[in-house]
Amino acid sequence: MKIEEKTYMVLDLKDYSVSYLDDVPEGGWTDEYKTEKMALRYIPAGSFVMGSPESELGRHDDETQHKVTLTSPFYIGVFQVTQKQYELITGDDPSHIKKGKKHPVECVSYNMIRGRKNGSMWPYNNSVDKNSFFGILRAKAKLDFDLPTEAQWEYACRAGAKTTWNNGTDITDKENDYELAKLGRYSWSGGYDEYHAEVGSYLPNAWGLYDMHGNVLEHCLDWYGEYPNAEVTDPRGAESGEKRVLRGGSCGQDAFGCRSAYRYKYYPYEFFCDLYGFRVVTFNRRTEQAARFLRGWLRLFFNN
Repeated sequence: MKIEEKTYMVLDLKDYSVSYLDDVPEGGWTDEYKTEKMALRYIPAGSFVMGSPESELGRHDDETQHKVTLTSPFYIGVFQVTQKQYELITGDDPSHIKKGKKHPVECVSYNMIRGRKNGSMWPYNNSVDKNSFFGILRAKAKLDFDLPTEAQWEYACRAGAKTTWNNGTDITDKENDYELAKLGRYSWSGGYDEYHAEVGSYLPNAWGLYDMHGNVLEHCLDWYGEYPNAEVTDPRGAESGEKRVLRGGSCGQDAFGCRSAYRYKYYPYEFFCDLYGFRVVTFNRRTEQAARFLRGWLRLFFNN
């Protein structure tokens, strides 16, 4: 199926039809977009500085700043995948904390989402197991849905912001940060006592994406590895490893763990109660493959 380039893409989970919107629906993102439909935001190709400056409060050594260029646009979920959406697609809701169908699905591992066999082959290919979440969704929707790469995730989270938080402000306290409390559920905004929040309960970033800071950690495609010390184009993460990457922080973490640049590593079979969730991406596979072919040809030409 050819994907159009409109501001929003909407997948109806009743019949898996796809529609497009130029703007947020009149009346906003009502409950149906968190349960029976899935809304995705168009993200243009572009460049950004990934990682964090050495002066950022709570920074870790694995957040080395480097320029990243993404040559292909993509769609990414406006919200984290909810318990109702996951149940409609797979027939099951594995969540530990069932506070409502509009809350993010959790207790999901990388292997559950993509599969233990074919799904473990990233970055060599984007195959998934037929009985995994994405295997089922791809078969029903006839589109290449997947997890975002780590670079796609941070690019979408920042939405042009170069600061700690995606609203243009910097972290001022490692534990309890005033600006973060506007953007997502974390330990000091009720996370310890109330767990995760209904998706979309806090302010979105400049691209209209919700809960990129806090609520539940979000699975990414990449193996965990050191960042390069040079500019990169369309990075796919380390070639191999033991652990994959989660991003965004969660309702159980202090402020520093919810920063745009914060990286968390975990085993592909691992899920941690109410803290591990995800959001989806999709794009025109042929466009992305053509871009990769062109980059390879240019490297070969100029190296010779």
